[in-house]
Amino acid sequence: MKALNNKSTKSLLGILATLTGAVSMLTATVAAPATAASSEPVFSCSAPDVYVQVSRLYNGKLQYQAYNIPTTLQRPSLILNNGTVRRNENGDPVYRFRSGNYLYAAVQDTGYGRVLVYKNNQLIATKYCGDV
Repeated sequence: MKALNNKSTKSLLGILATLTGAVSMLTATVAAPATAASSEPVFSCSAPDVYVQVSRLYNGKLQYQAYNIPTTLQRPSLILNNGTVRRNENGDPVYRFRSGNYLYAAVQDTGYGRVLVYKNNQLIATKYCGDV
């Protein structure tokens, strides 16, 4: 009986060690987005009903955040990751993000810029920055 209790104790300690390790890994994983939030804004737009910000994250990837107005900028209404950037025919940067059938494009032109939304490759919304 003593051997069984000793073996049970070792098993219990092994389970606790495994759980503690799993919790440590979970804590590290959950903490990762705080580091991912470290970013540098490359485009921002204040337009009627929406505020949009495109940032380059610490890992070099692009992130799109849209906030429905009114907002306190605490929690975005939409977050899209892994965007691309290229220049249009005028040499203006165009940041593009996909989500299912939708394409969000933030154009940093010589004016204030604009945000375009496409659904199934059809333009459904244009928001001009600075129109607030």
